[in-house]
Amino acid sequence: MVFSQHKCRQVYLSETPAQFLNHKIATSLEMQGSKLIQIGVIFVIFVLLTPSVLFSHTVLWDTSHGIANSGQYQPSGYYQALSDHLGVNGFTTVTTSQGFLVNDPVGYDVIVVCLTSAFDSSYTTAEVERIVDFVNDGGGLLIMGDRQSAPNANIEPLSSQFGITFGPDVVSSYPNYFDVYTSELDRSHSVFSNFATTDEIFMYAASELSVTEPAFPIAWQEGTGKTIAAAAQYGQGRVVALSDCSLWSLSDSSWDYFHKANNPQFALNTFTYLAVPEPATLLLLGLGATLLIRKKAKP
Repeated sequence: MVFSQHKCRQVYLSETPAQFLNHKIATSLEMQGSKLIQIGVIFVIFVLLTPSVLFSHTVLWDTSHGIANSGQYQPSGYYQALSDHLGVNGFTTVTTSQGFLVNDPVGYDVIVVCLTSAFDSSYTTAEVERIVDFVNDGGGLLIMGDRQSAPNANIEPLSSQFGITFGPDVVSSYPNYFDVYTSELDRSHSVFSNFATTDEIFMYAASELSVTEPAFPIAWQEGTGKTIAAAAQYGQGRVVALSDCSLWSLSDSSWDYFHKANNPQFALNTFTYLAVPEPATLLLLGLGATLLIRKKAKP
């Protein structure tokens, strides 16, 4: 029975002092739980709106299957410019010469399987399963293949798991047959965020990608419509596949493909897309954490 009401607070005559105290404690914890949920939502929104440069990401680059060109196709060689560019934008890149069965990718944000860093042997069934599990659990995977004459069969046991295979060479027009500049990009995709309508990416001696679900094309060769870049959402993770291994490479003696067209921004966008979870995933994680705290706080 309600006796009186004062400042929206009710006092029950049937309550003992102990019951009244328990009621007060429960009400206080409920209010704290609501505040925790609000804080969690605010935190998630902050994460989504804050530039990724403020956060640290880790990249594990596999070199265990053989590095092409006397060991140059790795982050400390031809990909040094890429590694440096990622480094000043919050990414730490390390390599593994032991492979993903020895150096477990769990704990890393992005792993890289690059044909020119896997030039001598193919990925095994056990390695593929480990990588697929990593992506399914929320990891990011970058796959880089190359022209038809390269040993793409080394990485296709993995890429095919996501609906991606490497086909005939993509050949551009005279006079630079192997230069592929294209502005035919899926500009609604995150890897092309901040791209103007005239911005291009560059590839050299790329191959055509064959793409089936869950993968989908995100870049095409101008004029032919051949797919040269693809992406996939797999489980909680993400995949990006490129049909050229040299687009982000630089050699002081002969070429600089990394700085051609808008390749530096493309590189940063790609690794950021692979490293940062979906907004819905972040929201669920934030709400889940706050609800768990609220549940534990209840008597």
